[in-house]
Parts: sequence; structure tokens; C-alpha cells
Amino acid sequence: MSILNKLKPYNATYASIARMYGISVTRVVDIFDAFVRIKRHSLPKVLLIDEFHFSRRAKYKYPAILMNFENNLIIDIVESRTHDIMSDYFFKISLEERKKVEYICTDMSFIFKPLLKTYFPHSTLLIDHFHVIRLINDQLNHTRKRIMRKYEKNKKSIEYRLLKHRYKILLKSRNDVDCEVFKHDKILGYHVTENMILEKLLSFDDELKQAYSAKEEYLIFDQVTKDEVNDTDKRKELNDVIKRFKHTQVEESICVAETLSHWKEEILNSFIWVNGRRISNGPCEGKNNYIKKILFNANGMTNFQRARNRILYSQNKYETYSTKEHEDSIKRSCEPRGHYKKIK
Repeated sequence: MSILNKLKPYNATYASIARMYGISVTRVVDIFDAFVRIKRHSLPKVLLIDEFHFSRRAKYKYPAILMNFENNLIIDIVESRTHDIMSDYFFKISLEERKKVEYICTDMSFIFKPLLKTYFPHSTLLIDHFHVIRLINDQLNHTRKRIMRKYEKNKKSIEYRLLKHRYKILLKSRNDVDCEVFKHDKILGYHVTENMILEKLLSFDDELKQAYSAKEEYLIFDQVTKDEVNDTDKRKELNDVIKRFKHTQVEESICVAETLSHWKEEILNSFIWVNGRRISNGPCEGKNNYIKKILFNANGMTNFQRARNRILYSQNKYETYSTKEHEDSIKRSCEPRGHYKKIK
């Protein structure tokens, strides 16, 4: 079973283990499939749901990852986050177990809102606040690109080049923009701080300035401590922020306002702390980074069950293999090979 122990680290590959033991890669895969079959863990008090990219060659490209917020345990990986598959998955879990879930954190997928209300009617649904900020920054970036296109007839202009190459400053929180350190900027041709570049960018177009200002207002609303939440009326603040996005008259910002209005209750629910930590999908994002490495090191995987077992076995610290060999195979049946010309 030392082969299985060697496969525990996320960066171990079937090929490297095969070379280590002088056996074929197929034999290593067969051993893994025969002894590693990870069962679903019970649903937790705080359930996180996110997605990751699996394989463009697979039937379903985006599986769903379910995690326990309190201990970072991966509960399970579901083959797809489509409504039918997720609905079938939760339907098979007893109502008694589903009732144990108090909070569910996910992104702003329209799939989850009706689905989770059906299977978890007593749970509090909340939106991952990092996903909201990502949405707002994406829309701000669309505004930036639209304005940049106004200057594309003269791509050597200061306006075009700064909007194209210094846009990341716009996506930063204003508190993180440096106001003190001067560095030489190749586009401007003189020494400036990040804040000076930011002010230059915002001077190009009022729409960009309005969209940026609304983004910053949302960050002020979102970035608070637990004690500050208890002392403020977050509902009123959120309503004011939504109005701010609407009043910009910027098309992308108006889209943000509509999304925030649709998810208002779930955004307000995101200001919940458990064991001193604000609930978010941060643990999922962390695991997704390792999942990407596992899939990359394997040069991609298309067998979902094998990938699921590999991820759970590697990423859950106390997950182990079976001492008994499983008789059923998870290998997929292949269609007969068609006729081909043999190259001599």
C-alpha cells in the first residue's frame, strides 16, 4: 500500500509513482481505482458551494465542490452544478441531514436560489462577498474597455495606453493605492505615485469616474468588522449603494444595481461570523488552486469518478484508502475503435 501513500500529496502523479516502482502507469491507476473510493461526508452546519473547471473533453466541464466552512473539509464533489444533477444529488440526502445545515454560501448563480430553497428551506442562504466584489470589478473593467475604444484611433495616445496598461489600479481598493512611493512610468515619462496614475485615469471620462466611485462605495459598505456590523444599519447602507450605482447613468453600473437588488437579502446575510470568521467561499477558492494543480499534473482528466477520488484523497487530511479491493470498476466503457489505416 506504499504506492497509495505516495499518491497522497497533491503534486504526486501516476507517472512519477510508476517510475519510482518500476511499473506501468496503467498499473498505478488500477491500484488507485481498486482501493481509493471516498464516500460523501455528512452535511455541515455551514455549507460552501463553488465550482471549478474540470476538463473541456468531459461531458460536464464545471463540477461543484461542497465544503465545510468550519474545518475546511471537502464534503463531496458533484459532477455538474446544473439544476437537474444538483437537484437529484440533494434529493437523495435525507431531510433530517439537510436540516442540520444552518447556512449555505455560494455565488450568484441563478441555479442555486430556487434549488436551495427547495431542499434547504430552513437554511440561511448567503452570497460570497468576494464574488460580489469580483462582479463589480468585472463591470468596471467593461466600462474601462468601452471608454478605451473611444481612443483606439490613436493607440499611441496617453489616454489609450494608460487605460490599456494601467487598468489594474482601477480594480484596487482606494485604500491599497500607494500615495507615497514615486516610480518612473514609461507611458507618462516621469516619476509618479499609483494615486497620481489613478487620478489621471479618472480624469479621462466622467462615466469611468462615476463607476469607480460607486465601486469604492460598495467596498466601504462591505469591508467591516463584526463589531461594526452590529453598530450600523446595513440594509439602509446597501439601499444607498444600489441607488448610487443606478444614478451613475453608466450602463454597466446599472446592471450591477439590478444584480445587487436581486440578491439583496443574500448579500445582507453575508455579514455573518462563525467562530470569529466571516462566512465566505474563501476555503473553496483555496482548494480550487490545489485542484487545478492536481488536474494540470495529470495532464487533464476525463474520468470524473477517478478525479473526484483523487481530489478528496489528496485534499482531505485524514482521508485514507480501503484495505479491501473494490471489485467493481470505475473505468468507462469505450466505444469500439473505427477502421483506420496502419502506417508502415
